Amino acid sequence: MFKLTANEHMKLFNRKVSLVALILMAVLQFIMALVIKRLVISSGTDENFIGYMAYAPGLNILLEALTIVIAATIISAEFDKKTIKFLLIRPVKRERIFVSKLITVFLVSLYLYAAYYILSLLFGMAFFGMSVTSESGTLLMNTLKVIGTNWVEAFAMACFGLLCSSVFRNSATAVILSFIVLYGAKSLVTIMSLFQNKWGSFLLFANTDLTQYMSGAKPLFAGMTPLFSAGIIIIHIVFFLAVAWWSFCKRDVRV
Repeated sequence: MFKLTANEHMKLFNRKVSLVALILMAVLQFIMALVIKRLVISSGTDENFIGYMAYAPGLNILLEALTIVIAATIISAEFDKKTIKFLLIRPVKRERIFVSKLITVFLVSLYLYAAYYILSLLFGMAFFGMSVTSESGTLLMNTLKVIGTNWVEAFAMACFGLLCSSVFRNSATAVILSFIVLYGAKSLVTIMSLFQNKWGSFLLFANTDLTQYMSGAKPLFAGMTPLFSAGIIIIHIVFFLAVAWWSFCKRDVRV
């Protein structure tokens, strides 16, 4: 399994999307640091690196998009490049290949978030210094909670991207459908929450924002609890992975 996962890492890091992702994160962090520094100076206030990091989750949509793209192409790219036949003729069960790709998606999502927030920390210290205040600890904890809940959503969507990659076996179709579901489902949750339609509480995106259970916050739908949201997220992820596994391991392959 280690060799299979290492091979998936090698193929992924040899793709241009990996270098583009790192450069894009660095450029956006630099621009954001410059803009916030300018705003802080013009308003006559003070800020530190923890305060700057609290703004960083505003660009988490980029991390989510990159995670989805990688997940939605990790299987379909094998069909696009006609390399799937070379992968499957190896004396390794399809199940092990699928698990290695899933582990890679999981790890890459962590790599992206780690790289982004390490850059955020470095730019924050460079532009705003390392001083802290009595409120910095609370602000840091709240920021970490936001980061964590956003990663949960990104990984859940990565599992859906893996499903699309396995079912449709075409990178463009898998990526486009993943983004349509991402933004369409979020819009649907917003609309259903306005009317407090109870069925909306069973949708994935009604539950991925776990910050709605922080002190003083109000859940999107009445009656929702942290345990309920965790259950809904797990059910969705298991369903996505089950369909992806079936499609990759049980369907015939035609190249």
